[in-house]
Amino acid sequence: MNPVERVWGGASKVYTFKYEIYKRLVDSADPHKFTRNVDAFHAAAAIGIRLNITANTDEKDRREELLNVYTIDQNEVLWSVISALHPDASGAERFEKLMGYADFGIERLEDEFKVFGNLQAAVDSILSSS
Repeated sequence: MNPVERVWGGASKVYTFKYEIYKRLVDSADPHKFTRNVDAFHAAAAIGIRLNITANTDEKDRREELLNVYTIDQNEVLWSVISALHPDASGAERFEKLMGYADFGIERLEDEFKVFGNLQAAVDSILSSS
């Protein structure tokens, strides 16, 4: 287990309930969308963290693999933020929180993207309404 996996409670993969949304918002050929899943994940997590909201998920929803955990937090920035927000949580609990923040954020990004047609306007709209 590498050090990044260790701090996140042993997680080696990032999963999402919102995989289809990532597929719609990530397209390296479209300048109005994210070029990589990791970029979409970072923006989505940041939005969820900034608004302090995690996604409401139905237990019958099934998470799908999105990324390897070592690609999301190479500099431990997310770990530092989540640890500060949830100091009493275990590594696994912090990881669940991070995925919940990202699931909320990607949903919110898609809603605003549908209105504005580009990511910058979507992010600006989200941040200006918070």
